[in-house]
Amino acid sequence: MFRGLLKKDFLLVKTYLWVWLAAIILLYAAGSVFASYKGEFYLVFPFFILLYMGHMVLLPIAACILLKAEEKGQYWLHGTAGGKKLLSSKLISAFLVMIASLILTNLLMAFSLFISRSSGFSIIEQGKFPFIEGLLLKGLMLNGGIVIGALYFTIWGLFLWALYHSLNQYPMLKKIRWIIIAAAYFITNTIIGRMTTWDVVQSFFNQWTIRFSPSASNTIMFEGFGFTLSDGAIQVWPVLLSIIGLLLLFMAAGWLLDRKVEV
Repeated sequence: MFRGLLKKDFLLVKTYLWVWLAAIILLYAAGSVFASYKGEFYLVFPFFILLYMGHMVLLPIAACILLKAEEKGQYWLHGTAGGKKLLSSKLISAFLVMIASLILTNLLMAFSLFISRSSGFSIIEQGKFPFIEGLLLKGLMLNGGIVIGALYFTIWGLFLWALYHSLNQYPMLKKIRWIIIAAAYFITNTIIGRMTTWDVVQSFFNQWTIRFSPSASNTIMFEGFGFTLSDGAIQVWPVLLSIIGLLLLFMAAGWLLDRKVEV
């Protein structure tokens, strides 16, 4: 059953995926020609900045395409699969689209970084590969941040979509569904964001950190949660609690969809 759902959803977005990948290649080729014509190949890198930022919304957009198809066919009303399986299929299919796009983007970025190096550049230095190691570390952190951010927006989108349709059974609330949806998102994130600034909460967060670099110090805030990088150490509790929160949000979305099936 789940495999069939996954296949159906992936087929729905497969054409969009090929079009998107082709667009990336064509835009990169055009940017490379322009940069080469100007004699400054680094001019191609602003394209990558925009492209990486675009991946934050690529996953939600792919999930939105699948949700729109779900609304059109009303499959959740007639199918036997539960809400969690139905939403999991959409999340996985959209995630595969984003991963395929990220892989292509990373390959093009690595190629661009390599050919933009000076003529005296060497990959191997004293038996080590500092360029490749640095590229992998920075790439892992960049891609990891993009994936986390994209999952955050997508899972919130799945929950709000399920909440929106579950309100159909209440005629008095049907006309103000968008207000309820907006309030649920902004109030929840505002409360969580304020709580993370409390001294007692920050003290709790600082009890478990992982060091990954010799020196770094800043605070990263993302919507309703944040974590601190201090002296090269990252707070673990905010990350774990954010993951747990997203899992609970996903479970709640599935539960709301199951209630919709029963109505």
